[in-house]
Amino acid sequence: MSFANEANWNCQQDKNTKEWVCVGSPADVEPSKTATESQGKPAAAQQGNLSKSAEDGATRVTPPNGVEPGTAETSEKDRSFNAKPSQDEKSTDTDLNEKIVEKPNVPIANPNSARPLNSPVVSEAPPPVIPATQKPMPGSNKPATEVGVKQRGWNCDTKGEDGNWNCQLVGADPEGEARVVETERQRFSLLDPAFDNKQEHIFNTLRDRFKTNPWGNCTIQLGTQKYYVPDKSQRDTADLDMNSNSAEIYDNEIGNYQGNVEMKRADQRASSNSANYDSVSETLDLHGNVFYSEDELSLYTDTATFKLASDEARMRDTLFISPTTPIRGKASAVYRDSKSLSRYKDAAYTSCEPGNQDWIVHASNLKLNKKSGYASAKNAWVEFKGVPVFYSPYLSFPMDDRRLTGFLAPVFGKTQQGGFNFSAPFYWNIAPNYDATIRPRYLTKRGILLAGDFRYLTEKSNGLVSAEYMPDDTLANKPRYLATIKNNTRFTPNISSNLDLNYVSDKEYFSELGNALNFPNFSHIRSYANTSYVDQGISLVGLVESYQTIDPNLTGRLRPYRRLPQLNLNLDHEFESVPANTVLESEYVYFQHDDSSLPDGYRFNIKPSVSFPLQTASAFVTPKLSLQYTQYLLNNQQVRVADSIGRTVPIASIDSGLFFEKDLNIAGNSLLHTLEPRLFYLYIPKVNQSDIPIFDTSLYDFQFNSLFRENSFSGIDRVQDANQIAAALTSRLVDSKTGLERLRLNVGEIFYFQDREVTAPVVRIGRDFLESSVETSAFSPLVVELSSQINEHFAVETGLQWDPEINDIVRGKAVLHFVNDPGEIFNIGYLYRKSTLNKEALEEANDPRENNPSFTRSNDIIQSDISFRWPIYDDWFAVGGWQYSLLYNQTQDAFFGFEKENCCWRFRVIGRQYVNNVETSVNSPTGEDTPATSQTGIFFQVEFKGLTGIGEKLDDFFAKSIYGYRKSE
Repeated sequence: MSFANEANWNCQQDKNTKEWVCVGSPADVEPSKTATESQGKPAAAQQGNLSKSAEDGATRVTPPNGVEPGTAETSEKDRSFNAKPSQDEKSTDTDLNEKIVEKPNVPIANPNSARPLNSPVVSEAPPPVIPATQKPMPGSNKPATEVGVKQRGWNCDTKGEDGNWNCQLVGADPEGEARVVETERQRFSLLDPAFDNKQEHIFNTLRDRFKTNPWGNCTIQLGTQKYYVPDKSQRDTADLDMNSNSAEIYDNEIGNYQGNVEMKRADQRASSNSANYDSVSETLDLHGNVFYSEDELSLYTDTATFKLASDEARMRDTLFISPTTPIRGKASAVYRDSKSLSRYKDAAYTSCEPGNQDWIVHASNLKLNKKSGYASAKNAWVEFKGVPVFYSPYLSFPMDDRRLTGFLAPVFGKTQQGGFNFSAPFYWNIAPNYDATIRPRYLTKRGILLAGDFRYLTEKSNGLVSAEYMPDDTLANKPRYLATIKNNTRFTPNISSNLDLNYVSDKEYFSELGNALNFPNFSHIRSYANTSYVDQGISLVGLVESYQTIDPNLTGRLRPYRRLPQLNLNLDHEFESVPANTVLESEYVYFQHDDSSLPDGYRFNIKPSVSFPLQTASAFVTPKLSLQYTQYLLNNQQVRVADSIGRTVPIASIDSGLFFEKDLNIAGNSLLHTLEPRLFYLYIPKVNQSDIPIFDTSLYDFQFNSLFRENSFSGIDRVQDANQIAAALTSRLVDSKTGLERLRLNVGEIFYFQDREVTAPVVRIGRDFLESSVETSAFSPLVVELSSQINEHFAVETGLQWDPEINDIVRGKAVLHFVNDPGEIFNIGYLYRKSTLNKEALEEANDPRENNPSFTRSNDIIQSDISFRWPIYDDWFAVGGWQYSLLYNQTQDAFFGFEKENCCWRFRVIGRQYVNNVETSVNSPTGEDTPATSQTGIFFQVEFKGLTGIGEKLDDFFAKSIYGYRKSE
């Protein structure tokens, strides 16, 4: 029997029973100590005191066939148990821990060994000391490349004499015990691995005890998913089942169990070599290769004491896995004080799956409180790839997605306008329905920027108040600020309101102080407030809307009108007795503009309509009649133009179509082939509208869906004249099994029976607006669209428009998408648009700029677009995107970088070159927009999953810029 040093016991007094509970923590033992004294010492500590090399501990032997491994000597082979335990063994936890010290490390693969429980393990030779540069990397499955380094146990090859086996014994004879084969690659590491190979093997065993693999889905955001519903509620009523090879029970209260002990209660499972159970105090002691698991925990330890009534536990030298985060780790001592509170001493943990130790958190003391969702650590330090990267005397962090006050991950970045910037956000959890984030930010070229966000949530409302303030911009020599107020309220299921107010101090704020990842590509900041009532058959919306223009290049009509206010009332009703639908659309709005030279005023519009839908399984016909009446009351009108203008326009249309389908079998694939012809006739008489100003109206870009519009103008200020019929055909090949559209073809064209004489001053030339020309062609451009979902990974989209009047292609598109999990994404596209509106308007006005390509082609687009995310090596991905204007021979936007992601950490870094039109557009004497210049930015992100991260959140940027990219949920 051996006794532990009293100075190495960790003891505490139970507040309820006043009993002392002690857990042993053996200190380092001198090499001269006996094997019994060093028996309880952790493996890592033993290895640190070894001095012999592998060669010194190796003996060349040739084992004969059929020789059985030797057996260890035993001193108590036929050990018997006392019929009645002593009072000391029954009453004190201190004596229990003394017995724990006596328990040896029984081999995992051989729990029924003839070796007695208290027999010491005598090592024949010490294991080799492996240099740090040759230490294997845990988790790798690639063969080792070291030469001359032997594993402990038998090492055999075929290099013996006459081709016989050549075997060497390193360290103690394993005697048939299973071992972890060290097949890892060597890698540089300043620190020894936190978990040795045997512990990694145990982690794999613990992982397999769960119903599903906790690391089975690495795309889920760690710590947010519910693993599965625990069965804890049944523990109080469930029976405790004990099974073992042999058992002794005294007075039907105290039980001694030996050999293959298994315990089961509700969701709790445990196995060990031996166990003691006191049914009165409901105390369970487990010894030797203890495996314990429940729905939310799995652990391994040498010894464990459980108080089943209160869910308390004491363990030492413990390995554990918590699947909900998931995390795994080890601790020299574990104290489970209640169902929700647990403490760990000398802990090391990670969210990396077994076999991967890329990052580890070490702490002298770790406390986890599941009830509050709060965890804290003392003397905590983080290692990454075997290198210490961070230390803090105290850390606190959330265990789940509950909100806790504290510092958030810092953010770094660099832009050309702001320089290097750093931000350390602080989160303040004020109340369950209130919180705030303080975001101080420092820009090396500009100075300090103070920012903060306040969020609130009530029974009916939620909102955000955000502000940014820079007291002194060192380059601009002025204070700068930004403010935002957002609110959403639902008063009843039918009544709701929204508020979104924004204001910025100057027009260059975003370009100089903004983040280039979410740089706004708009020219105006919108602020609005609305209230709506929506019910079946009725919709009433009131809106107040204003804009702040942040593009200094926009003046006059280039700036939008304010709506102060706008009221929309829409009614619809379907009759059950007859096939008729009625709709009423109405609007009242007041337009106001900063430019006093532009007209403003009221506009009232009402548009009742009735349609008669006739439909069968293979055909439909829908005649429709509408009458649109609009009244204007205007101010600041031109000379000899009335201030009150009215307009009445009747509209008639007939929409019809057929649907044919047929089952096909092509190359063994079952397909559904459809033919869907469609005709749409539209008649609108010409009504003079030249005196009506343009408030919110423009021309639609012509596409396939434009064939079936009643008005080619957006907005109400213009209604086109029409006598035309659109003919279109859609044909599809649909996979009957998967539902994928293997092929889709759209072809259509409009045939005009008269000229379109209604025009509008909506063609922008520099800073001027010219009247659109009268259209005299008999045909619209022929639209052809062809797309194919080749399989689950490949998709193709193409489109073409041919204008028969000029005998030229005016639209073109070709896009290829390839998306293959996990993370193989490639997109390439080409876009072509040739607009004839500018040239026709200049020719109509006899403008001398009609031969200047800068004006005639200002609306043209010739652009290529490439984006990708592609695996390179070992979970490393290359990410990038490139938009290039072939018209201006200039890169519009480009970024390239690398991304590393696995189950436990993520790293991203990109460099971006982008065009900032807001900052570089200036007024020029000729009225042309000056070419924009490119700017650059560098951004990175490092995240330890389940812990924290630093840098910019690049997920949203990638999701917007790379088709098919899915950010982690």
